[in-house]
Amino acid sequence: MRLLTRRGFQCVLGAALCLTLAAPPQAAAQDSTLIVAGRIPAGELILTRAELLALPQHELTEQPMNFPDAGKFRGPFLADVLKLANAEAGATEATLVALDEYKVAITVAEMDKYQPILAVDLDGVSLAGHDFGPYYVMWPFKERPEIDNETFQAKAIWQVIKIDVR
Repeated sequence: MRLLTRRGFQCVLGAALCLTLAAPPQAAAQDSTLIVAGRIPAGELILTRAELLALPQHELTEQPMNFPDAGKFRGPFLADVLKLANAEAGATEATLVALDEYKVAITVAEMDKYQPILAVDLDGVSLAGHDFGPYYVMWPFKERPEIDNETFQAKAIWQVIKIDVR
């Protein structure tokens, strides 16, 4: 087996950097941006993690079905994210899209009644794309046992990169 020379290593490193810079739009998720589109007066909007952190933050300690233990999720109410994006008053639902293109629809009525959060942190650590991030919708399953079911567990979507308001 041939060892990689310093020059060879620099070439490999340079190629990796070029690939990183030319990454597809999904790479934006790694930068913690969130696209909000649909019934938004200004058109498609890109929110940063800093803008989401500027909203009032809420915590939920929950154990989603895919977690071995409970975790403390922190972030703004999903409804507040739509307000920040100036979603139109007649909007009735939002379709959330994950990095792997998984989608769930959440009605405005569900947001108002159950107040799910768009988690930015889990146990005090920023959510990363390879670890359920950049954003994870978490519901108050313990506080509202009537939603601790398969339907709402499926709406606990992770790796959220886009919200399409309808």
